[in-house]
Amino acid sequence: MKRLQISSVIVIGAVATLFSVVAPAAPAPEAAPAAPSKEFACSKDKSCPMQKWMKANLGAALASEDFDGLAKGLEFVASHAPAGYPEWKKIASQGADAAKKKDMAGVKKSCDGCHKEPLKYRDKYKDESRDAPFG
Repeated sequence: MKRLQISSVIVIGAVATLFSVVAPAAPAPEAAPAAPSKEFACSKDKSCPMQKWMKANLGAALASEDFDGLAKGLEFVASHAPAGYPEWKKIASQGADAAKKKDMAGVKKSCDGCHKEPLKYRDKYKDESRDAPFG
């Protein structure tokens, strides 16, 4: 009888081990998106200085394909590179040069250079300096 009890315990342990190995693991929790480093009042009413300037100047010139306006605006942006953005001036200057050649693809590449991967200056600026004066 004792042998039967020991065998039963071994079988039950083996079955329990089998189910624990076969059972799916709990999904890993999703990483929470990083919150901005601080709140900006201008974010709520879209009155942040650079945001307003970009929309009024570069956004309007881009929408109307105003290459002279794009060149002038991108030169201005290049001359106002904030500290901590080492590629800013170079990227904006390349965009201004492309605008002078009426190269819309080059202008958009310049915009993407700051706004998208790998630099993502737009996100960094929004998180750190959104309310800083521009111009």
